[in-house]
Amino acid sequence: MKLLKHSEEFREHGSESVVTIGVFDGIHLGHQAIIRDCVREAEKKKIPSVALTFERNPRELVCGESPCIITAPRRKLEILSGLGLDFTISMRFSRRFAAMSPHDFCSDLLVGQLGAVEVCVGENFHFGAGGQGDVRTLRSRGADLGFKVHTVPLVQLDELGQLSSTLIRGLITEGRAHDVMRALGRPYAVTGRVVKGHHRGKRLGFPTANIAMDRDFCVPPDGVYAGKARLGRAHYLCAINIGSNPTFGDGETALEVFLLDFSGDIYGESLEVEFHHRLRDEKAFVGEKDLVRQMERDVEKARTLLQEGVSDTH
Repeated sequence: MKLLKHSEEFREHGSESVVTIGVFDGIHLGHQAIIRDCVREAEKKKIPSVALTFERNPRELVCGESPCIITAPRRKLEILSGLGLDFTISMRFSRRFAAMSPHDFCSDLLVGQLGAVEVCVGENFHFGAGGQGDVRTLRSRGADLGFKVHTVPLVQLDELGQLSSTLIRGLITEGRAHDVMRALGRPYAVTGRVVKGHHRGKRLGFPTANIAMDRDFCVPPDGVYAGKARLGRAHYLCAINIGSNPTFGDGETALEVFLLDFSGDIYGESLEVEFHHRLRDEKAFVGEKDLVRQMERDVEKARTLLQEGVSDTH
């Protein structure tokens, strides 16, 4: 997959394309269905498949909101590449772009810059200034400008209902790690640098990596989780604690990760942490001995759950 920063750059690589457009925040199963449809249609026509997406969520500019991040930008591009796209255009969402009319969006961007002969979108797709354009608008303009529109049904996931980024944010903040994994088709993950903490874990026999998240990620509720961590190219099973360490009265919320079967100094290193299972709520213990016994149980439970599910999460 080739990454472009501006839609104008595409003309250097091709004259026609099959295009899909979206924020693709999280790239959940619904997004993946749309992107695979785009790739499939492009392969049939033997022309490039193109995803037009944005570096940041347009809602920040349009609505003054800052939705928490489901997928780090670099990871988002990795996933898009893995879905078979030929090109991804990751644009900065500007006021000028936000003010573009549905008419100009279709004529200038889709046809003029991307040479779209087909556009693949979800049933609820909106575009143009104020979201005035919808699928019906897109079909009407396509008939005039010479491109077809293929709509992809929204994905329903049994009792979770219709998949959306808003639904997934809610699941994350409720600590429903397994449901989040089902909706994304992969575990939810955050990234950050390992920073110095209070060193209590090492003294108690469970040296943890304290993570300073490098993005405004959606944060699961306080508690203990089983997951996996990626350090460079190596992957480790891990037990994760989010909370304020009430046994010690710290007050500030921290993200701490205990890597199973690992030893070494990783201060300053970047760590990607995946949440696979929620083990329990955070709680205060009478003393350190009770805390250590519970930590031992947490680690063994995490190991058991993660080893049982290894074939499902790689």
